[in-house]
Amino acid sequence: MNFLIHGFNVHDPERSVGKLKKYLDNHFMFEYGWRELISVMLLNKRDAKELKLIIEACNDKAVIFAHSNGCAIAVESAKQGANIDTLVCINPALKCNTVFPDTIKRIIVIHTKHDKATKAARFFDKIPFIQIFIPNAWGAMGAKGHKVIDKRVKNWDLSARLDGHSDFFEDDNLEWHMPELKKWIDSGEVYPY
Repeated sequence: MNFLIHGFNVHDPERSVGKLKKYLDNHFMFEYGWRELISVMLLNKRDAKELKLIIEACNDKAVIFAHSNGCAIAVESAKQGANIDTLVCINPALKCNTVFPDTIKRIIVIHTKHDKATKAARFFDKIPFIQIFIPNAWGAMGAKGHKVIDKRVKNWDLSARLDGHSDFFEDDNLEWHMPELKKWIDSGEVYPY
């Protein structure tokens, strides 16, 4: 089952992760609604728990396509015990040194140096209490990629094609990158090429 998780400042998920539906067979949109920053801080852990329960009830291989804060929810869900076969982090609002839980089999991190939103999120690293509220408190992984050695992780730098935080969801970018991404997921390999 393919799970789609949107970012926090999204009024219509169909215009971001929802656009992936046409490339995927079985899919479930995990919608937690539009949130401002305070709501995200208070509700991310609860959303992650709900996602974990849905994944368990599905009783199928979980492939998650998450964007921005959706990546933080997916990682927290894995920390709570959700088994995830593949986590596709699209411009993740995560720290670059995030240690992914062992309950995730493989991870792809799509990033672009032009991601101003996750670059700006780095200021959360300087606020000590924020980690209590936002699991894996936001960082610049969407701009810089994952920086921890982990054989499960494949960084995919799309700086040459993506000009911003949500550019992956532009129709021409999806047509260009989704076939290759699906091929990688279907291969079952960590590094297929």
